[in-house]
Amino acid sequence: MLVLAERPTNKQALEGSLIEILHGISGADPATITANARLIEDIGIDSLGFYEILIEANTRFGIRIPEETLLQFRTVGDIQVHLESLEIRPPNAENA
Repeated sequence: MLVLAERPTNKQALEGSLIEILHGISGADPATITANARLIEDIGIDSLGFYEILIEANTRFGIRIPEETLLQFRTVGDIQVHLESLEIRPPNAENA
């Protein structure tokens, strides 16, 4: 019997894209990049890393996160909730 894996939801695809971005910037183990992980203390994002997040959000999602908004984020979940509120669709997400 063949079992097909479920297609990722938009939320899962967004989370995957965010993990890729943060891993690329910080080099942190993707398994440690969870919603509760703190950007500075746990992931190792520094001040330059915050600007890299701005650039990647613009490149991948076509959005601009205001600098003052980004600097208020403390956890990975903070960024994800913000992106979800904008109804961002990662470029590789399939429409369900």
